[in-house]
Amino acid sequence: MTSSVAAVQDIEPKGVDAVLPAIPCVSSLLIHTGNIINRGFIYKRSPSVPEEIKITCAKTVGKWLAGVNKHESKNLTSVEMDYNRIVNAGPPLLEERKNLKVTVKLFVVNAGPDCVKEALNKVGEKLKTRHVETLILSLPGTSHGATVTYKGLVGPYWEAAESVCDFTFNDHAHHSECAQGCDSDENQQEESVGPDDSLGVDSPRSVSSRNEARIGSRKRDVRISWTVGLSDLNVSSLRDVYENAQTVKPSIDQINMDACCSPPEDLVTVCKDNDIQLLTHNDPRDILSQDVLQEILSAHLDHHKDLVGWQVAWVLRYSALVKCRGIIHTKGYIVHFNRSPPDFLSQ
Repeated sequence: MTSSVAAVQDIEPKGVDAVLPAIPCVSSLLIHTGNIINRGFIYKRSPSVPEEIKITCAKTVGKWLAGVNKHESKNLTSVEMDYNRIVNAGPPLLEERKNLKVTVKLFVVNAGPDCVKEALNKVGEKLKTRHVETLILSLPGTSHGATVTYKGLVGPYWEAAESVCDFTFNDHAHHSECAQGCDSDENQQEESVGPDDSLGVDSPRSVSSRNEARIGSRKRDVRISWTVGLSDLNVSSLRDVYENAQTVKPSIDQINMDACCSPPEDLVTVCKDNDIQLLTHNDPRDILSQDVLQEILSAHLDHHKDLVGWQVAWVLRYSALVKCRGIIHTKGYIVHFNRSPPDFLSQ
């Protein structure tokens, strides 16, 4: 027996597995961080939003990889890495659902309008809920002060959100009077602009009248039951969307205050005149760059077949607040990466 053959026989199975790719055929990868509120390693560092996403997603990839059989995963074309499922976490929402207000912000990076329903249904699955109170859309091209139009960009995404709105749901018992009184507590990182806690927000009764005909046909889709808004629209863009939206009007405009210390007066005026709540945020203009994507994957994956060709499709952040107390009960991220089938698959 030659020395080379003997060397191969001496390699332990774990050593062989270490050099194999884990997801060489996967073209759709979804990562769910689970609830990150009580993760000490996060808040000791006080990370930025991209750093928070990177740390928690990389941890999830590592947990998944530790328990995977690469001989079984090598032929998969779609993978979900769910932290809660991997560690056998308990129920995602320990508080009664009626006592919580769930807000989601969807950052669309490289995805079409279908991602709105896809992302909402995915967060509903992960949180075991059939509705979210608030959706905020962050669309590509809006975060650098550019003017966008309803017909040019926003319309298809807005109509996808409209199709799952069911504001009559607010007439049900889960929306208490207490919930209406603390409606301004959207997110730990969001605050209303101006001396009032809000520049105007639709009441449950007024918004429900817009949507009376939408109940029966979407029982499988997660519903938006309170408000829908957009992120980083300037005054021209917001006015255009408001005038062209047919069924549901935007009730939130969330702006980044990194470039100025106060919102433009004309934007404040439009929001007041149209009952639009004006909020601030500190999310970066590029929520998840290509470099950060590679850092997430390469933290635990090292085979080139696992790393090439990926792009960010969308990023969703969810938070569940305890009504009337402003306490964040749950916060997490769902990230969707995709790629075309790599060229080496046809070789």
